[in-house]
Amino acid sequence: MKLPIVIHTDEDYERAQQRVEELNAMPDSPEKEREQQALAEAMLAFELRRDEAEG
Repeated sequence: MKLPIVIHTDEDYERAQQRVEELNAMPDSPEKEREQQALAEAMLAFELRRDEAEG
């Protein structure tokens, strides 16, 4: 079982962005799509938490 992707810090967020770029360069596959979706969800959750903390 794979663990969910969780982003806690700005550094984690930057690493996630780098991974998205790496994935975009890879051929399409079901695994790539699942990882992209997990990264997108984790990045959105981080952005929402960060915006809430600032607001």
